[in-house]
Amino acid sequence: MNIRDIARLADVTPGTVSKVLNDYPDISEATKQHVLRIIEENQYDPRANTRRKPETEAPRIGLVIESVYNPLYGMMEDTLSILIHNTNCEIISFHDNYYIQDKTEKLNELIAGFDKAKLSGLIYIGGNFEQVPREVFSALPCPTVFVNTALPYPTESPVYSSVQVSHYETALAQMQLLIDSGHRDICTVISSLIDNSVYGQRLEAYRAALKKNGLEHNLNNIVETDYQLEKAYASVLKFLQAHPEITAVCCETDIVAPAVLRAAQDAGRVTGQDLKLVSFDGLETVRYCVPSVTTFAQPALDMVRHVYQLLFDLIAGKRQHQHITFRPLFIRRESF
Repeated sequence: MNIRDIARLADVTPGTVSKVLNDYPDISEATKQHVLRIIEENQYDPRANTRRKPETEAPRIGLVIESVYNPLYGMMEDTLSILIHNTNCEIISFHDNYYIQDKTEKLNELIAGFDKAKLSGLIYIGGNFEQVPREVFSALPCPTVFVNTALPYPTESPVYSSVQVSHYETALAQMQLLIDSGHRDICTVISSLIDNSVYGQRLEAYRAALKKNGLEHNLNNIVETDYQLEKAYASVLKFLQAHPEITAVCCETDIVAPAVLRAAQDAGRVTGQDLKLVSFDGLETVRYCVPSVTTFAQPALDMVRHVYQLLFDLIAGKRQHQHITFRPLFIRRESF
């Protein structure tokens, strides 16, 4: 057993274990005691690992995050980085936000880079590759798991794996919840009308639910935010002031929910009373808003653990490619 094993069991970084062993003052007492308990339970003796072992080239895992504005993806990146690091792998990580570039060209460029880097495995979070031909995916140089990525032919493709949330189905349920509660004038707050990521799939579901229930007039009650709090606040405030008949807000993502709450307050509305709000994603921040936000929460930690295990099982040849879909958890709070 080595320091990485202790870090993995304690769900911290090897650096944190090292600081505990060397009694650094910048480690909280709770973390210190937790790590020391793991050390004691496993009878770890750091002096037994002082002899330097021959170095071998560590496996390389690629970790690509598209949509860097998303705190949920940032949390996934942090957790995956710890898990991968504790597996004694080298991490090659970067962020990518090139929306305009042709997606086939983009994926081909990425594949060339991945091949050159001699990756053992790849995790790609976010993005949209729905229009990319099958043969491009066949050129992926290593086992690949896409996470919350809009993809083509996910059910029959043997050339990549995916871990997703049921974005479309959950968004249908989100809008239907407001409709079933008697709301007929609903404002839908989205990222952008041209967003083609999984967040664009949510907009398709909102529209479908409104049409199904004969509420087509709400198709014009859409506010774009570009995931920016300032724009969300200004746009929602202006819309609510111009449309006093609105009784509910269907928010595409928790990212902008705090700005929506402030806009509602400044428009003279009381969220949770004369204006209901239901959001999507389950970011920790909306739990602490006033009022706290009702949301459909992505099971992010469970997803990350499945992504990690699936990737390393693929690398080891223990599993074939799989496509896993998670259902978000409905969390009712004060805004609804």
